[in-house]
Amino acid sequence: MTVSPERRRFLVLTPSIDGADGLSALSRQVVRALAVDPERVEVWALDGGRVRDTFEPVRVRLAGGRRSTFLGWTLSGVARPLHDVTVVVMHAHLAPLASILALRGARTALFLVGVEVWRRLSPAQRFAFDRADCVIAISDHTAHRFRAANPALRERSISVCRPGVGPAPPLARPQGRRGFALIVGRMWSEERYKGHDWLIDVWPAVRERVPNATLIVAGDGDDRPRLESRVAANGLNAAIQATGLVNDDQLAGLYRASAFFVMPSTGEGFGLTYLEAMRAGKPCIAVHGASNEIIDHGIDGVIVEAGQTDRLVEAIVGLFTDAAWRERLGAAAAARVTREFTEEAFGTRFRAALGLSTSTAGGAASPDMTQVRRAV
Repeated sequence: MTVSPERRRFLVLTPSIDGADGLSALSRQVVRALAVDPERVEVWALDGGRVRDTFEPVRVRLAGGRRSTFLGWTLSGVARPLHDVTVVVMHAHLAPLASILALRGARTALFLVGVEVWRRLSPAQRFAFDRADCVIAISDHTAHRFRAANPALRERSISVCRPGVGPAPPLARPQGRRGFALIVGRMWSEERYKGHDWLIDVWPAVRERVPNATLIVAGDGDDRPRLESRVAANGLNAAIQATGLVNDDQLAGLYRASAFFVMPSTGEGFGLTYLEAMRAGKPCIAVHGASNEIIDHGIDGVIVEAGQTDRLVEAIVGLFTDAAWRERLGAAAAARVTREFTEEAFGTRFRAALGLSTSTAGGAASPDMTQVRRAV
């Protein structure tokens, strides 16, 4: 049965829709891109529930972290034909559920996001990706890592659809100090690739050349006590300060008050926080990887090799001490976001990948899903 693309219904399967992590933010962008007719979009979220009402009229079902509930919804879904449904899956762990729905005629579109697809897929996940109607990677880097880890799927067609960012909160104003370096990211023990440890290690060398250099760390997680202990052990309490959880307005204020953004992460599938900083006119320091698709080295930011401590120190010191260079990079960064990485641009790319009309992506009918608490 053939259904017109513009008459299809959409089911988005995601670990979370209202969190502050990058996957939740990407999930919201996907829903907004599809919600030109919001009543034709449904979301199944494994976790979450804090801002459920802001998704109306899109229907959101929350499983409360129970995978059995998710499976129950899936098995109930196959009780009727699904030829007019496209299932959009935001995480590889949920891909096998899409395979079940495909048995009743649903089309499937699966996202490649980050480190979860940089390793060999399980047999059930591999089956789902092999038979998906559409596979979408958020960066060339992630697509390359996926193919390298899963040689059996090396010939699988993949569309690259880089995310974007919406406008900054309009009332965000810098508060307190200014001119610090900023890193934004969850501090989880399983995500130590973000670069917090490396920054702690190099900060004494930075302070030797820029005595008042301060690093603000926004975010939280189970690894925060260990990191704070390392800061204290190195006598850096006055130089490296953690904010804990921040909301959207507070985070936007931190971006605007900062001198530059630095996150030498080796495990980003894309890196939305780079775009958030660039949107605020701040240059970024990053490590080669997906960041090469966001930052043009020497034009709107600085990219260093992982492990090259001297280069990282030079980049940090340079951005602290050369205001003209910093401002030139920051202006170019903001211009690039406006040119390439708006949420509307993502909506156009994503709808094109699904074979949908791109003229209404990000239209006024999309629901408001912006006011969420940042638990970065």
